[in-house]
Amino acid sequence: MAIRRDVLSEEEWTELRRCLGLSLLQTEIVRRVFCGKSRHEIAREMAIGPRTVRTQVDRLYREFGVSNRVQLVLHVLASLRESWRKEKASPREPRR
Repeated sequence: MAIRRDVLSEEEWTELRRCLGLSLLQTEIVRRVFCGKSRHEIAREMAIGPRTVRTQVDRLYREFGVSNRVQLVLHVLASLRESWRKEKASPREPRR
């Protein structure tokens, strides 16, 4: 089975970054976590050290109160869903 690389659109990743307050580095790491990449694969693809990946993932765990990658992905998806729900519920300006 091939891993999908287009789990979220570019617009959705941008929205996710905004609503969770992620840095660009954290966003790119999370994108790769979504694809099932290991710490070493992420480091190689991003030309950073595996320790940097581990540090960033550990920071995300602490920040979001999760303890593993599955929980991280679920938290990220739930946050994105909540952002969409709020956006849908907020009144929009009338079209002209």
